[in-house]
Amino acid sequence: MTTMLSAAPNRKTTTTRRPHPLLAVITWELRRLMASRSTWVLLFLAFGFFLLFIWLLWLSNASGITLGSRVGFKVAITSAEGLVSILSILSFLLVLILPFVNADGTARDLKQRTYELLMSAPLPSWAYIWGRYIARLLLSLCLTMVLLVALLLIGLILHHTQTDYPPPQLEVILMIWVVALVPTTILISSVSFVLGTMLQRHPHLVKMGMILGWLVCALILGAISPVVSEDTPSWYLIWEPTNIGMAALLEAPYLYLGIRSSTPITDSVIFSALTNLEQQVPNLGPYILPHLIWIGLALALVGFLARSFKRFSNSSN
Repeated sequence: MTTMLSAAPNRKTTTTRRPHPLLAVITWELRRLMASRSTWVLLFLAFGFFLLFIWLLWLSNASGITLGSRVGFKVAITSAEGLVSILSILSFLLVLILPFVNADGTARDLKQRTYELLMSAPLPSWAYIWGRYIARLLLSLCLTMVLLVALLLIGLILHHTQTDYPPPQLEVILMIWVVALVPTTILISSVSFVLGTMLQRHPHLVKMGMILGWLVCALILGAISPVVSEDTPSWYLIWEPTNIGMAALLEAPYLYLGIRSSTPITDSVIFSALTNLEQQVPNLGPYILPHLIWIGLALALVGFLARSFKRFSNSSN
């Protein structure tokens, strides 16, 4: 008798690891943003908007770069003094764009009618919130980098087209970008995202509210900044989030140390002294801790939202 033995082939059991839910949401959202034509159009238009606005600031002296006490001397817009004088304006340029990027972080799901599908998927609520937030924040930081490139490009163009325009101070531009503009970007993005998630059916109100709220703060601080040395506590101007108080304090040494004259400046020695003055690196040290705390509060706000966010399937509504 012949015994037939059938040996089962050796099969290796392979287990496919599911990606971390947070990384899955971030990756999916970034892929969607990168594949969307509107994202690239936004970056391109923002770059053109930043270039045009900075160029107009230079042409019209809207930033106060030409000081009345220095007749005939125009401070370079990409010098240390010029950057300080337009710091609050650069922050406001970001406010005009960032709420439109972040307020739709989750509200877009309602518009695209994918909200019910996502909420019924086996996806933790915290991963849904943090993943969307981080992806939108990365896009916001890209827009801030676009502003940085626009500043450098304007400085290079002016340096090569005007004989008396100094090269842009790269180290000062990077310092102001890191210490002032990046924290502002995180703060605006976080508040816009949180409000947009809480008011998913009214994202346009959030966008307009962010811009109007920033304008109100700017008007109030703009009214008190001229008397910063007398009536306004310095701690208040260091801690306020719009960078108007920061600009007022940083600009004060340039005003007080500058050569004052009621007649046009023609002496080359005076021009050299003023040029050295405008290149003086501002002291940004006192503003690092307040901006880090603002960043911490912004992230805590998102964390609170992620913890308290309720999916419709298990909510009481």
